[in-house]
Amino acid sequence: MSAFFKSRSSQLSILVISFLVVFVPYFVNIPALDWLTTKLMIIAAVTNAFTIVIAVYSQWRRSGRFIREKRKGWVYHIYLLLLMVFMIFNGVVFGQHVGGYEWLLKAVVTPLSSVIYGILAFYMASAGARAFRARSPHAALLLIAGLIVLLYQAPLTGSFVPGIEPAATYLTDTFGMSVSRMFSISVCIGAIVLGVRMLTGREVAFLGFGEE
Repeated sequence: MSAFFKSRSSQLSILVISFLVVFVPYFVNIPALDWLTTKLMIIAAVTNAFTIVIAVYSQWRRSGRFIREKRKGWVYHIYLLLLMVFMIFNGVVFGQHVGGYEWLLKAVVTPLSSVIYGILAFYMASAGARAFRARSPHAALLLIAGLIVLLYQAPLTGSFVPGIEPAATYLTDTFGMSVSRMFSISVCIGAIVLGVRMLTGREVAFLGFGEE
């Protein structure tokens, strides 16, 4: 039985059948197929929940290895494991709407999330500084448009420079919106192409098979 599930053809067959079971009810009204689609979606949701458990277990093992070997920053891994235990204990035993869980969420998780976003802002600023270099007329136009929108988002320039608001609004509602829609269309087309390649067996890396 294990050899059957490890074979490439059987996994592709299961993938195609599961796809058709979920995809066909959007166009054809088949009550029995609707019931099977609901069951498959529940199975997928439960599987995703178990992946979270596996992620917690993997992080526990990784942090434990750091602590045992006393690598650089191993004290922070102790802090991480303690917070993980407290969050899981309070959430499972007392629920998500009690004082302990909400306190940990507001006093620890939310500030740490803000720090992560702050660090990402510096990386984004560094990437923007490298990208906004007027080495050509197109890059100069990009630089000017980016500065106008950026200065409009700042509180001081947005308030004291009245002419910047219509310019920034025009750029975001026209060029920015068109580029955003073009990006969304490209992502959708790429997802469709990837799905077709997966269903036809031309893209098998997600199944654990290497390129032949």
